[in-house]
Amino acid sequence: MEFNAATLRPEPEDGPSSDETVDVGTRIARLRARNGWTLQETARRTGVAFSTLSKIERQDLSPTVTTLTKIARGMGLTLSQLLEAPRPVVGVARRSIARGAEGRVSATSTCDNMILCSDLTNRKMTPIRTRVRARDLTVYEEWASYDAEIFLTVLSGTLVIHSQSYVPTRLTAGDSIYYDASARHLWTSEGEDDAVVLWVYAE
Repeated sequence: MEFNAATLRPEPEDGPSSDETVDVGTRIARLRARNGWTLQETARRTGVAFSTLSKIERQDLSPTVTTLTKIARGMGLTLSQLLEAPRPVVGVARRSIARGAEGRVSATSTCDNMILCSDLTNRKMTPIRTRVRARDLTVYEEWASYDAEIFLTVLSGTLVIHSQSYVPTRLTAGDSIYYDASARHLWTSEGEDDAVVLWVYAE
């Protein structure tokens, strides 16, 4: 039977009221268990290797955004839904504030990602601050491709956006770009300093 978002049952009323402090590995394990999936079944549905899923759940591996997107899609979720850390709603208006170094950090071999304002549910956008440590395309296992659009602005350093559709694009502090993320792409930094970027992933 095919899985859809409706099969994700809500947390019991006597369960945790907030996932704000829950890391992504624990959240994936909780979602998997709630649906009665083994790691093998989850690997089949998401296209992410059994060993990779196991390491993520044990917090031995920080997943890339590409891997998280595959997991979210296989679970019938958006990336925002997978990463959200909901808190009790107060009033009608929706807002979230992230101060200074506040955020959910995920460090990979190529980038250090900080997910910002992750406490809102059903977001249309996922804001991320990233330090790009990669200097060469060979450090990536695969090209990134998401069913989403990306807006990005460079805070510091020089960022090179590589694409299978366009020639490499160099951006320096203050430069911005908006692009269709379904086109295969990768980021590298150029120069001594890592590029730091603020980007928005919109599904």
